[in-house]
Amino acid sequence: RALPPAPAPPTPPPSMAAPAESAAAAGAEEPPPPEATAFAPAGEDGSLVMRKGEAEEAKDFAQYFCAYQELYHQQQMLQDHVRMRAYHSAILHNKDLFKGKVVMDVGTGSGILAIWAAQAGAAKVYAIEYTQMARHAAKLVERNNVQHIVDVRQTSLEDLDIGGEKVDIIISEWMGYFLLRESMLDTLVRARDRHLAPGGLMFPSHATMVWSTITNEQDREQRHSEYASAMGDWSKFTRETLRFYNVDMGVLEEVYEREQRTYHVESALWTELRPE
Repeated sequence: RALPPAPAPPTPPPSMAAPAESAAAAGAEEPPPPEATAFAPAGEDGSLVMRKGEAEEAKDFAQYFCAYQELYHQQQMLQDHVRMRAYHSAILHNKDLFKGKVVMDVGTGSGILAIWAAQAGAAKVYAIEYTQMARHAAKLVERNNVQHIVDVRQTSLEDLDIGGEKVDIIISEWMGYFLLRESMLDTLVRARDRHLAPGGLMFPSHATMVWSTITNEQDREQRHSEYASAMGDWSKFTRETLRFYNVDMGVLEEVYEREQRTYHVESALWTELRPE
């Protein structure tokens, strides 16, 4: 059943005009757009860094950092023994490289890499962690008797101030799914350009991405099925809203369809490939 057309809204008196309209009428400059993510020009350290507004930082914390302040998430990573053995061997089997050196652990999390660096003979270790996990890392550092070596700092790398001191080694477990998933590479590059001494070392220093085309028809069909189901739910929703509440939601269907297509059909798909 078609709805009767809505009457045109009355024109507000001048005293009720929107601020932007009043400013335009008075010849004032339009207000600047909300602060958005942008690449800042090269800084004093010569690096290109990501500059973010408060809204972007809040979004980052909600979608990414908040997960890393939970112990269960740290436990999952620490139970990845392939990763753990690789870092443990790289640090503890190269004590001659760490002895007496100043080390920075970027994104220290639980602090385990910083503790290993101290155990390998480092003279000073800066353990940098943005989230509340820094408090747990400090406790683990003290429990493992390396608090005189490891300095846990709860801050972003971009806001870190160590008085211009340069470090000899940067260690970091920054890799995510498909290498770049956790979006820490720009932070690591900033740490290198700002804090690493000439001739310093990075653990790890190189990474390799291996690409291959694959076919997974079962997953593709399932994603399209989920997309079709979501659109069917929307169609039912709009009919019921019009029938029971006399509000036509149909004008939003295009937006909803775009959201669902992006989520179900166009987003990347990951699956675990086992050797067998």
